[in-house]
Amino acid sequence: MATIKDVARLAGVSVATVSRVIHQSPQTRPETVETVRQAMRKLGYRPNAAARTLVNKKSKAIGVVVADVSDPFFGGLVKHVDNVAFLSGQQLLIGNGYHDAEREKQAIELLIENQVGAFIIHSKALDDTTLKLFAEDYPAMVFINRCIKGLESRCIFLDNYRGAYLATEHLISQGHREIGCISSNHKIEDSWQRTRGYLDALAASG
Repeated sequence: MATIKDVARLAGVSVATVSRVIHQSPQTRPETVETVRQAMRKLGYRPNAAARTLVNKKSKAIGVVVADVSDPFFGGLVKHVDNVAFLSGQQLLIGNGYHDAEREKQAIELLIENQVGAFIIHSKALDDTTLKLFAEDYPAMVFINRCIKGLESRCIFLDNYRGAYLATEHLISQGHREIGCISSNHKIEDSWQRTRGYLDALAASG
């Protein structure tokens, strides 16, 4: 039996796009709608009642995507999310993105397929446009450790540059002159933002 992922693969679009076509979203281009519908017909795909009501359905599950749940930072984050969810009678479904665009996208789409009611997304590799498309279809989706232009009210993030600058500035004010900076080897904005804040603070103090 064909799945929504099969339709997306054949049509060359994302699962979120197929979902928009199913729910007749006005934000979907006519040519995209036709491509998806052709794929659905070819595969004999028929969205079930649950899929048709997915946008309005209240699920007892919250989907969480993090870089790596075995990382102490993300493990602690997921634990606290779980504690809050438990108090509201919610369960968690967790996906790992590993700072890889394709893995992050697959993790989000898998949560969509499992019809979770809300999403907490940590994504560093996917581009803003892709994340905005997901957010358009799922109002109960928030993003952590990232600021996406146009979605600021749904983003929880830190000023990495300013934080590193202030930390370095504090050490300088304590009389330290040989100050090291240990950063991440992941190719993510957090790393270069913090390093730049550190270097700029050193430069500002000579």
